[in-house]
Amino acid sequence: RLVLNFSSKGEKMTVFSRRKFLKSSIVASSLPLAASKAMAEVKVQDSPAIEAGPIGKPSAPIVIKTRRDFTPDVYRCVCWNHTPMTIAPETLTAIDASRAEFLQFLKAHPELNIYGVNIHSGDWAKKRLSKDELNSYLRQGLNTGVSFGDPLPDRIVRGIVMARLVGMVSGNSASSSGLTKHICKMLDNPVQPKVPREGQGGAGEVCPLGILFDNIPREIELGVKEPMTLINGHPTATSLCLDGYLRSVGTIKLCEEIFALAADGLQAPDEHFSAQLEACWDDPDEIRGLQTLRGLIKGSPTPRRNKQSKVVVRDLPLMLGAAYKAQRNAKAIAEKVLCSAHDNPLWVPTDQASKVGVGPFVCSNGSYHTQIGIVANDELSRAYADLTVMGLGLVQAYYSDPEAMPDQENNVFGDIPMNAADWADEARTLAVPSIMPPPQYGQNDMPSPYMRAWNKVDRLERVLIGILTQVATMASQSIYMRGDLKTSPALTPTLQAIRACTPPVTPHTRRTIGHEMDILFRTMLAKSRAYSAADPEDRSATVMEMKLS
Repeated sequence: RLVLNFSSKGEKMTVFSRRKFLKSSIVASSLPLAASKAMAEVKVQDSPAIEAGPIGKPSAPIVIKTRRDFTPDVYRCVCWNHTPMTIAPETLTAIDASRAEFLQFLKAHPELNIYGVNIHSGDWAKKRLSKDELNSYLRQGLNTGVSFGDPLPDRIVRGIVMARLVGMVSGNSASSSGLTKHICKMLDNPVQPKVPREGQGGAGEVCPLGILFDNIPREIELGVKEPMTLINGHPTATSLCLDGYLRSVGTIKLCEEIFALAADGLQAPDEHFSAQLEACWDDPDEIRGLQTLRGLIKGSPTPRRNKQSKVVVRDLPLMLGAAYKAQRNAKAIAEKVLCSAHDNPLWVPTDQASKVGVGPFVCSNGSYHTQIGIVANDELSRAYADLTVMGLGLVQAYYSDPEAMPDQENNVFGDIPMNAADWADEARTLAVPSIMPPPQYGQNDMPSPYMRAWNKVDRLERVLIGILTQVATMASQSIYMRGDLKTSPALTPTLQAIRACTPPVTPHTRRTIGHEMDILFRTMLAKSRAYSAADPEDRSATVMEMKLS
């Protein structure tokens, strides 16, 4: 009921903004007394910020010597936590030696047409560059940044900068130590340039890289080939692949504890996750699912039912097993794409070429595209969608079970299954493979869907955590409604963290809980991210125990 105050003559009306109205005494005066009292009694924590500077604590400074020093842990420390990174002096010397050999190779082979070096790029690749055209490239760059729209998170842009350095460190980009140091120095900036996450439909990454590195030709003098180094290769797709994997560490861990709490609240029989099943199941990831759920529920005083649970409960270890497999594949792919030298063209100097029995050469190639990086995020998307549907099944299991939710208040919890169904339906819509788009015209005929694959897994993470929020809220309420039963020692911190955001609803604190679930949702997102960002030895036993700065 909204109260509007008019003057005695009806000439003026007091107008409140939404924020002021909610904070005003009008709210209390217009609500039933019990509801006003409930709002005063219920204390919830503030919603945390999701993206603000470093996610975790910086580690000791990192010194890069070879391209194989670029690992997912280095990516996490440098790109997520802003750990300082430099290139070793001896590596910079080797970079210049590789470039000197490349320039000598060009002089010795004037007959070669080398893409973006002495001939044009793209659809003009058959035409030799004039001296004036080459000078224009060196002074102005290639001006390929035509995309626009909402930006990528800063951590991913930092990852693009770092991934760009891989081929430079290995000498395969034939860049100078000066340009290498200049790009590495970009990582010292607390905020990176804005790079759009939309409109990226090119054969490679010339659109995002053209925006990210647009100012470099005006900041440092470029040499031959170096403009191509700025806009070629697949550093964007690499960063997106690494981001998908790293975020899965906290996201899937959060699924474990919320699913375990849900199974405990539904009084699932121990046999559903028993050690005896390990004698029959051969897949290590499915066995890990059994062991994880069994370990989290161990010691719970909640009485077990003497009948089997719904299918959704019994399938939990299998669905977690599939998620573990997608995560493990994503990690293996992330490790490979990050430390691989990628550029077009690629310079293979004598010391590297001799290892495979050939001589040095400048190779035009397709390493501006990483299909396996796209597949890694697609596999995680599929896993997240399946886990979201499992979450919907758990919400429905609680809602339809009078033992789990005795005397439930339909006006408070009755709409959660409808809301959960929307999350699950969105997940099913998003979880489609990122198939290569139809070829375009001209030289750059095959677009790469790397950005679309990441956009999907990015959204699906939020969808999954959205439904975990609802599962957690209903599990907490179920445990409370049955005499506030306790959960296991391992899950007690998780239950306490849930109730800090969404306290149980009592007959005296009946209220709308949507805004409280929003706080829980954002807390889960932030703690999942914090868990992924932390050094392994600094991670808490559960995601919901993580401390937020």
